[in-house]
Amino acid sequence: MLHSFSIVFGQALSLFIMIAVGFVMYKAKRVTDTGVSQMTDLLLYAVTPCVVFNAFNRPFDPATARSIAVFAAVSAVFIALSIFVGMLLYRGGNADSRVVLRFSTVFSNCGFMGIPLAGAVCGEKGTLYASIFVVLFNVFQWTYGFAMMSGEKLSLKKAIINPCVLGLLAGLPVFLLSVNVPSPVENAVSMLAALNSPLAMIVIGAHLAKADLVSTLKDIRCYPASLLRLILLPAAIMSAVVALPLPDSYQKLTLAVMFGAPVAASCALFATKFKRDSELASRLVAMSTLFSMLTLPLIVSVVSLAVGK
Repeated sequence: MLHSFSIVFGQALSLFIMIAVGFVMYKAKRVTDTGVSQMTDLLLYAVTPCVVFNAFNRPFDPATARSIAVFAAVSAVFIALSIFVGMLLYRGGNADSRVVLRFSTVFSNCGFMGIPLAGAVCGEKGTLYASIFVVLFNVFQWTYGFAMMSGEKLSLKKAIINPCVLGLLAGLPVFLLSVNVPSPVENAVSMLAALNSPLAMIVIGAHLAKADLVSTLKDIRCYPASLLRLILLPAAIMSAVVALPLPDSYQKLTLAVMFGAPVAASCALFATKFKRDSELASRLVAMSTLFSMLTLPLIVSVVSLAVGK
């Protein structure tokens, strides 16, 4: 257990060192709000689709295809269960705060933090499975999440037309048909995909630097919500996942990373855009990100021990 924790903690620590770089650069005014916004756009619209495409740039293998299908189905079921948990637990109080708390329960920072850590812990398989999870995450986020935060009707168009799904639509035929991608294109996509970890961590660090951490730590609403997001919900989900006869144990480790990740940065972005409780949302993102440095390695280490990895 201690050995597993030290390995995962070491991987997580590398990411948090990069977060510290973003934090310091923002505090030193070497990175501005404009720069953070531009890096976020670069991540969303260029780097993330390349990560997804790169994960599928491999020869077709029936066993891998079956594993992907099983992983996608299991992921979708547990994301849906997370929605039910959020609706069950948060039913009263201020409506603007309630939707933020529900959103924070369901949506983790699986793209910016989950993909890099899954890749570090599980290698190429982790990146592949994490990419599938992020695609599903975006479908749920741009349907249920968007409708809940905005008060508007579900939008299937928004769920389909987003960078992750476009990366999947480009990469899936490459995998299914075993297409040989030209070397210049393959190299360019790989190099862009390699930007995901450092760039995402720097952006997270800059957002933490913008947050009022003292006020965040004084907000008692953030503690039970962070406990649910980082410990209770992942522990409940992983107890069920470990018992499932999944075809690949790396799927279980990847799910531990994705469900154990802190509150999604999009929680604060959506709350601000739709005039919800943006202060609570920003504090939840900041607090859960800080605490995840300990909780995420713990969750992944316990699962690693359970599956014998």
